[in-house]
Formats: sequence, C-alpha cells, structure tokens
Amino acid sequence: MLTKEECLKVRSTVHELKEFWIPRHHTLPFYTLGLASPYDVPKDKQSYYKQAKHYNSILREHLGWLYERLTDTLKKFLQAPTSYPDNLALPGFHIFLADKAFEQPMGTVHCDKSYMFHWDSSEKVDFNNPISFTQTVSLPKYGAGIYMWDLQYDEVKGLEHQEIEQLASRRKKSFHPYKRGGLILHSGHIVHQIAPIKNLQPEDERITLQGHGVFYQNAWQLHW
Repeated sequence: MLTKEECLKVRSTVHELKEFWIPRHHTLPFYTLGLASPYDVPKDKQSYYKQAKHYNSILREHLGWLYERLTDTLKKFLQAPTSYPDNLALPGFHIFLADKAFEQPMGTVHCDKSYMFHWDSSEKVDFNNPISFTQTVSLPKYGAGIYMWDLQYDEVKGLEHQEIEQLASRRKKSFHPYKRGGLILHSGHIVHQIAPIKNLQPEDERITLQGHGVFYQNAWQLHW
C-alpha cells in the first residue's frame, strides 16, 4: 500500500507527533498514537468518544492522505464502500521502541471484538465477518509479523485468556511475516497474537497502523 519513501514520510510524522503518544505499558516502551477501543473504552466509554475527536483531528491534519489511501485500498479489495464513523477513533498506530523484553511473546492470544464496544446486537451489523488490518510503517532489522492459529472465535467464545492459550497450543500455528509498506488483512475472528521480535537491535522500532472494520449501513466502518 505504501512505497519505501511513503513509509519514511509516515514514520517521520509519527515521531513528530511524539507528544501525543499514549503509554500502554507501565515499564516498557510501548505506545499508541490514537485511541483504541480495547484499551480505552473499558476505562471510560464517554471519555473515549470525547478524546477520539481530539486525536482524530490531529491524525487527519497530519496524515489525511494516508487515511484516504487506506479507504481507497480497502474499497477496491473488498469491493464495497468504506467509511470512518465520526464518533469512533480512526485507525491508529502501535509503536514499539527497542527493548529486549519484546523478544518474548507480546500481547495475548486473542480475537478482535472491538465492534462489541460500539454496536448493539439489535442493529443490522455483520458481527460474523469482521476484519482487522495492519499497515506496516517501520520494522525491526530482522523483521516482525503475526502468529495465527487454526482456531476461530466461535470455539473460544466466553473462555478466559489462559483457556484460549491452552486450546491454541493444541492447534496448528502459522507465522505471517510483515513487509514494510504492506497491508495485512484478516478476519478479526481468527485467533492471533503479535509475534515476538527476533534478535532485536538497539535502533529497532516497530510502527504499524492498526484498525478494524464491520459491515454496517452498506459500508465497511473502519475504526480502532
């Protein structure tokens, strides 16, 4: 989706906006630029909606062209209209700076269910076929990627994280490497996990644009 030069442009902008990075770990250098439903809605849903407008205005001002590129790309691939709901956070950035701790598994083994925070089951929303995507911007020297298991949300619904991990350990696991500038698109209902970074170097960083989508009102509603 992005050329090498465009990736460098996005990376530079993300670093210029460092004052708006949100720390997501109490000791490790893991941040987001933008709000994310799984992190922010459980804390205070009304605050999420209020702050989403603030962060969205910053992201649109500095990276409006990127969000247009994303909707155009997904529209062509999905063969359907795409939209950003006014009240939800735009897709935002995961930012991991160099720390040897990231050579260990990062994040939980999980499915993406951000739509549950914002749409009621009574609405005509397709909860059965959500999408999740990762647009790579900056990758560590020895690469990065995502683990996926031969395991679907219907099989882990209602289970605790530890139970999901135990079930996943008995299923086939595959590694999907990222390519700088590439867009990874998958069903959020596939059990997955951020893959550890191998042989992390002091100057390494991992910056990706993250988002989700559900089909509602004849369009894919893209958000984070």
